[in-house]
Amino acid sequence: MDQDHMKKRGTKFDLWSYADVKRKADAILARVKSGSMPPPSSGEPRWGDDKVNKFQQWINEGYPP
Repeated sequence: MDQDHMKKRGTKFDLWSYADVKRKADAILARVKSGSMPPPSSGEPRWGDDKVNKFQQWINEGYPP
């Protein structure tokens, strides 16, 4: 899903902004764990355990840039 598409959909997350991803990391993690992100309508595959675990690790390590 590209940035313009996300803006048109009125998404809650600006995934192109480090600050926004960091600020909303817990909510993003919950969404990818539940499978509601990326949305099924996007055509993007759901995150596998490896990606979810890597994102969780990024949070646990203090959000390194």
